[in-house]
Amino acid sequence: MPRPDGRGSCLYEPMLEVLSKLIGPHRAVSVYAFFQTRGAVLAAAALIVAILLMLFFFGKGEEEHEHEAFLTLDVLSAVAINGDLNKGAVVSLRLPDGHAISITTTDGPIATSITTTACVEKRVYVTSREARYRLKLPHHCAGQ
Repeated sequence: MPRPDGRGSCLYEPMLEVLSKLIGPHRAVSVYAFFQTRGAVLAAAALIVAILLMLFFFGKGEEEHEHEAFLTLDVLSAVAINGDLNKGAVVSLRLPDGHAISITTTDGPIATSITTTACVEKRVYVTSREARYRLKLPHHCAGQ
């Protein structure tokens, strides 16, 4: 394909033209060939590094929390995930303050241990004191 300015019959490459003016024609060909062969890999690697750095610097980690108590709570309802308790369950529970919550577990042994009561670990975030609950095996609540 001829160049648009009519000079010569080589292929017209704007990137090669710019590189020629910046670093000279011989180095420009080497740099251009490098980008043509490995440019996509370098761009992908730079994108992955940029994403990882963004997650590292701007990603909000979960607030630190601490164990407060193991509670034995009344079960309002329990539904097996995909009809199989070994795959987990969605359990509705009554908290000591009277509120109801639903907790999901995908741990088969915990799901199969749920009867009319369930053992729940109460965890609170250190700064906000907001409570979080998760199902545990019954032996954690045995002494209560």
